[in-house]
Amino acid sequence: MTLRYARPALYADYARAAVGVAICFLPLLFVASNTVTLALAALGALFLLFGARTALRHATQIVADDSGIAARGPFGGRIAWERLERLKLAYYATRRDRKGGWMHMTLAGDGRTLRLDSSLDGFNDVARLAARAGATNNLEVSPATRANFAALDISLPAAETPA
Repeated sequence: MTLRYARPALYADYARAAVGVAICFLPLLFVASNTVTLALAALGALFLLFGARTALRHATQIVADDSGIAARGPFGGRIAWERLERLKLAYYATRRDRKGGWMHMTLAGDGRTLRLDSSLDGFNDVARLAARAGATNNLEVSPATRANFAALDISLPAAETPA
């Protein structure tokens, strides 16, 4: 399966970056340099980096199948499922009641690290493949990762305890 990040999410991120850059850099055209303008310039640079990161996500395709997962595009890479060494699924809440937020999955192996977030179309399908590979490879995962997979209705086998 070939997946891309959802266009509405990308366009929203582009808009956030543009607004942040405008708010931070426009005042610099009208004000003499001081500590506040330096802080605005630094914050504006962060918004520029966020826009660049969004452009990288926009240019990247994720290809996942039974043999592995690959990112095609700038800074791409491939990890065969049998080489998966680390699996982490984190949830970042945007509200105290945990109703809003996003998930971020980190896959590492074969000297590569791929990071995906839940705005990827088909994220749950990739999470299922990753969970299966993690179970097959007997990866140790944190209780938080286990709980986050459970929130996606994906069960991971219980951790094996050494004899």
